[in-house]
Amino acid sequence: MRRTESRLAATLTGALLLGLLAFPAAAAAQTNGPIAQTGGMTAVLPLFGSPGLTVAVTLDAVGSISGVALTPTGVVAQTSSDPSVVKFANTAGTTTVKVRAKGDKLSISAKSTRLADFIGTGTWSANVFGTGTATVSYTIGTDGSGKPTLSIGTPSVVAGVTSVVIAPTTNSGDGDEGASASGGVIFSSNGFVKRLRISIEVDRDGGAAHLRITLSGKDRQKLSDALGALVAVGNRTWSAYLCDGATRVTVTYKVNANGTVSFVSATPAVPVAVVKTGDKGFRVRFDGTKVGVAVSLRQDENGTTYSLSVKGSSGNCGGNRSDSGDSSKGDSNRGDRSGASNGGSSERD
Repeated sequence: MRRTESRLAATLTGALLLGLLAFPAAAAAQTNGPIAQTGGMTAVLPLFGSPGLTVAVTLDAVGSISGVALTPTGVVAQTSSDPSVVKFANTAGTTTVKVRAKGDKLSISAKSTRLADFIGTGTWSANVFGTGTATVSYTIGTDGSGKPTLSIGTPSVVAGVTSVVIAPTTNSGDGDEGASASGGVIFSSNGFVKRLRISIEVDRDGGAAHLRITLSGKDRQKLSDALGALVAVGNRTWSAYLCDGATRVTVTYKVNANGTVSFVSATPAVPVAVVKTGDKGFRVRFDGTKVGVAVSLRQDENGTTYSLSVKGSSGNCGGNRSDSGDSSKGDSNRGDRSGASNGGSSERD
């Protein structure tokens, strides 16, 4: 998702990078593995006339924002930045743009003084599962009474990724809420799910309009297959970064022919991996951290297939708890009922 931009865009990005290097927590892991896996995302916002404002966000390996490039240049300037939030505004202060990467979400949002500023077509794209870029188009309009409308085009995805459009719905506004329209796309691949949500809202008084584009993805993988097929894969791995942003931890496990799943090993040796086993699986927490994983295996109700559930927890740095639950707490016999939160990535050896 790296792009060659004009000199001013490069200057803005360079300034951002310098800001991150000077920020004490810059090395900390800001998002979970599934969000960091994307490397960022790009959105064209229907702002400032055709062809719109392009916002290209780059994430590093631990999900910290490492670059934001805007095209055309000069229409907004960076006003603040840290590893998880970068803000921009135009000179008049009538239009703002914010990029946020935290926990299980990456978002680009914009605010302007009127809905008319957002009328038009935009696009969104990201390497959702690290296997190729998905692209989605959207169009913002008005119903003639000042209320926003939204339509979402058919997604373009690579082989191995499925997509389902969530048809936009509208809210006419009630009480303190303004009129809004929102919709999205659900992406699935290899037992993982990520969600794209696009929303446009107008303040209750019919004034300022807000556009938000959010990609979310919890570190939860669920695979359902015949036991023999799950066993045949052999060793599987789950991995994540600790909050220092430098230490990568890995848990290796496997599905057994007797219908159980077992812990094999964990790296590195320090911090120590604390393992708790239960009747449906096991949990691992790296001592002194919030990072860990819960793995369970259950026979499905049809009696012929099994479901392997992997729930990771990481990215809960700096007090972030955007993804509810914690896979490593509680009774180890509860199997996959444990609520796993932000985490790394799960893959085959």
